[in-house]
Amino acid sequence: MRRRQQQQGMTAIGFAVIAALVGLVGYGAIRLIPVYMTQMKIRQLMSDLKTEYDGNGPNISRLQTEIGKRLDIDAIDFPKRQDFVISKTDSGFLVSVDYEESVPYIANLSITAAFDNSVEIRQ
Repeated sequence: MRRRQQQQGMTAIGFAVIAALVGLVGYGAIRLIPVYMTQMKIRQLMSDLKTEYDGNGPNISRLQTEIGKRLDIDAIDFPKRQDFVISKTDSGFLVSVDYEESVPYIANLSITAAFDNSVEIRQ
């Protein structure tokens, strides 16, 4: 009795479709790398603020100055110092920054990433 051979593997067209999809996703990831690098710097800035000023009697003007200096040192153009919101709480200050960054992707399509960072600094 003769058995039919079953097809194994992938066709060239199937491989091209999968390669195109992987390429599009990879290109999007590459475009987002600088955005997430900036986000990592912002998180580090917030963590450093908490470490340095937590329990040391900070004031709003000192925190604003420190944020501006650290943004300059890390060469962060966006978000700006004015985008950081410092509000008084019962136990100290809440420093927060909410921002969205959009990067061009293909033609008129863009990828947008939204970030929300906050840290509470005790007096």
